[in-house]
Amino acid sequence: MVHRVHSCHAVMIGTRVAPTLAWVVTLLGVMVGGCEREAARFPDRAPLWVDEDTRPFRGPPPERYSSFLWDGADNAVFRPLTEAWRFERASEAVNVNALDEVPSSSWYENRLARRLMSPEDVARGACQRLEDPPLPWRVVSGKPDGASPGFTIEDADGQRHMLKPDGALQPERASAADAIAASIWHAAGFHAPCNRVVYVDPASLELAEGATTEHADGREEPLTDAHVQRVLAQAVRRDDGTVRLAASQFIDGAPVGHWRYDGVRREDPNDVVPHEHRRELRAQYVLSAWTNHIDSRQENTMAAWMTQGESHGYLRHYVIDFGDCFGVIHESEALSKRFGHSGYFDVQHLATDLVTLGQLDRPWDHAAYGPAGETLGYYDVARFEPDAWRPGYPNPAYDRMTERDAAWMARVVARFRDPHIRALVERGRFSDPTVSEELIRVLIGRRDRILERWLTRLSPLTWPRVEDDQLCVQDLAVWTGIRDHDDRRYEARAADASGAAVSLPGSPTTTDDAFVCQPLPDRTGYLVVDLIAETVDRERTAPARVHLLRDDEGATRLLGLERVEESGS
Repeated sequence: MVHRVHSCHAVMIGTRVAPTLAWVVTLLGVMVGGCEREAARFPDRAPLWVDEDTRPFRGPPPERYSSFLWDGADNAVFRPLTEAWRFERASEAVNVNALDEVPSSSWYENRLARRLMSPEDVARGACQRLEDPPLPWRVVSGKPDGASPGFTIEDADGQRHMLKPDGALQPERASAADAIAASIWHAAGFHAPCNRVVYVDPASLELAEGATTEHADGREEPLTDAHVQRVLAQAVRRDDGTVRLAASQFIDGAPVGHWRYDGVRREDPNDVVPHEHRRELRAQYVLSAWTNHIDSRQENTMAAWMTQGESHGYLRHYVIDFGDCFGVIHESEALSKRFGHSGYFDVQHLATDLVTLGQLDRPWDHAAYGPAGETLGYYDVARFEPDAWRPGYPNPAYDRMTERDAAWMARVVARFRDPHIRALVERGRFSDPTVSEELIRVLIGRRDRILERWLTRLSPLTWPRVEDDQLCVQDLAVWTGIRDHDDRRYEARAADASGAAVSLPGSPTTTDDAFVCQPLPDRTGYLVVDLIAETVDRERTAPARVHLLRDDEGATRLLGLERVEESGS
């Protein structure tokens, strides 16, 4: 049933109907029981790759305030209780195109998902350059106390950056995590800031005239060198006197507060798809699990007003603040060992432990530091189960992630090859090579577990193309190395629009870059080709179902791709 609704939705996106109408029709499809198999025919139109949700409107909208305590209580306790009485049916994401991919929008931009990128480009992230911002740096404001002390500088190009120290606990991890994970999110397609690890000589910092500082209690006063030194005292200092800081470049646009992982923003006429039904937000779970981004919540998001003219613009949606990634630890050792396996206040685990008197064997019972010691905390591969990972408290989009959503993100994660991961870890600028090598090892190990989990249930065949009267798709399971080419078997079958079998000339062949190519029949009209991958003595995935149309002039057009759930469907 879910698959049929998904197929029907793919057709709607392909027709480029208005987003609001598409959402209404999808809901109607669910209410009447989904689309029959015959309704899965795709229209003769190119798949949609850009969702035009950046249409200018009068603004900006009012800034939205987000309460950390309320958001935590709502998602950990009140929302789950409310949803238990709603009997919400599982449904597929709405914003998916005819190729089972996510179009670019104000939320997401196809980068690594659609094209190969060099390790350097992936590591650079949103930054224009890998190098430190140009000197001199002028300190224009500061926050010397509170939970996140730091100050804002303006570099020689006039660009502003927020600088923060690592603190005494886990020196170097937070700044490295902010830089590395921001580049991962950016390459995966999200709008993320340019984050760097920088080393700066305190003597090179200049105080801007009129600069002020804001204390944790809200008091403002003129910024002095003493305020700056108070922040720098919490930073890692090298033998040459330079200090290590996390530098986050100010995002483009004017911030207007956080965005939520559910609902829509009423003040934004472009925001018509409930956020919990956006595939990129649901599937962000996979990236969070990979990096152990337990604080994947609305407080670590930002909507920015992008001006177009004097009074009009649109909202762009950023994901920010990744300093908790790669093994953050808490003053409570027991809580630190649970991160990624259980929430801050995990009702399910608390209830189970109460009933079983705590006798169940839990992953956190086996937590131990690796070769990187305290720096990477309990971030490991051995205890990592991709689909059992949990954030600090429930995320409404993550809770609705389906197999298709996760498989889509796994196809993106598959493009992070080992050289990409090594280049990313270099951004962390760790002083101890052991920490760098351990982080590389864990990232590769967790990536491979993600690929094993989500490239072996639904078909890993992707990126269909028609060339030389052949239909070719890439087998990501072989391309990533989780399956061996010699053990792989492929099967193809075809049908016309009515479902009648069509004979195919020849059998599938393979290429060195893991593409599987099937010759197509010399016939006009609508054609549906099922390509099936199988590994001997392991799994046989359901088909990747490709929809084609050949016109009277002999040109074959690619209309859509489905990943069916059962081999016989």
